[in-house]
Amino acid sequence: MAGSISGIDWVSKIPVGGTYTVSGTPTSITINTGKPNAVGFVFQVFRAGVEATTAAKGSITGGALKIENNSSTFVLTAADVINWIVF
Repeated sequence: MAGSISGIDWVSKIPVGGTYTVSGTPTSITINTGKPNAVGFVFQVFRAGVEATTAAKGSITGGALKIENNSSTFVLTAADVINWIVF
């Protein structure tokens, strides 16, 4: 069970999320989430309105969420829409 959101630092425990639309054909994208203390993330990639996250690779370092191609099983494409949450 997750800890409670209380105390002096409760604001730092609130998840942050957003939407990013891919342009061009990058091998990876990096989203500055504005939450440098984030330790976890969830993301979904939608292509033409259908979830396409099957094998996308994701990582987070210092609040920067990186989503990247995974060989030939997943390749970022222009107009892919990425919904993300970090916590």
